Amino acid sequence: MAALIIIISVVLLYESFITDHGTTVMKPEENQKCIGTAIRVDYPFYGGMIEPHACAQQCEDNMQHYILYTNGQATQCQILPGCLDWGEDQGVTCSPEANR
Repeated sequence: MAALIIIISVVLLYESFITDHGTTVMKPEENQKCIGTAIRVDYPFYGGMIEPHACAQQCEDNMQHYILYTNGQATQCQILPGCLDWGEDQGVTCSPEANR
């Protein structure tokens, strides 16, 4: 029984820490160029989480987006295939000027 627990533990550790699962998570840096097309919302951004899930549109149309707020601020949606409001939730803005 102890041998089975040790084998399972070794496999779990290997899968968790050693195996490259091939997933690259893009974590935007403050004010980098926004990627995708704008989702224009009717409220401003002042940092932090906002309740509406604006990036949900990205899961429906499978196109990369960012959120553009009424005060000119922008935040990046999670990189596809995800559709979370990543930049908004992290308080990280991006620069939309090059995408207009």
